[in-house]
Amino acid sequence: MKSRLILCLLALACSFTGYTQARTPPEKKHKPYFKLLESYTQRTLPGRRGPAPVSQTHFIVVWEGAKYPQSFSWRGADGMLSCNMVKVHKIVNKPRNFPAGMDYTPQNIAASAIRKGDTLELTPVVNAAAPMPQNVPATTTNTLFFKTGNSGWLSFPVKNIAKKQDISMP
Repeated sequence: MKSRLILCLLALACSFTGYTQARTPPEKKHKPYFKLLESYTQRTLPGRRGPAPVSQTHFIVVWEGAKYPQSFSWRGADGMLSCNMVKVHKIVNKPRNFPAGMDYTPQNIAASAIRKGDTLELTPVVNAAAPMPQNVPATTTNTLFFKTGNSGWLSFPVKNIAKKQDISMP
């Protein structure tokens, strides 16, 4: 009789343990701050002889965060670079004289004026005087780092970087 009572109490205790573990709320999933539309490298060919072509990496993102982004940095093969941030608009109907290879028109904007749903172009800039993330492992490459309101540095790995048509200046 005692063994049945102990066995029932043990089964009851185990069931309560499982119940309390199952009731712990799951961790909240963090909503993404932005959606990467495209990433590409593109050369700009000068219209006159002399200067060398300039190659740049571009990231087109749609900002989805509640707070505006303070700054972006890019860790690529060339090391850590700060990014220039501009708001862009997709060109739907291109005029005849418009250079081939240009798909967006830029619009300068202050970081504090960026709102949810804005399309941004991020371009890494050499020797920029902007804050850079510290303590990033040297093995981390092809990653965008960004900072919002009161957050620390957050990372976003970029898997593919396409190569776009060169832009020939007149």
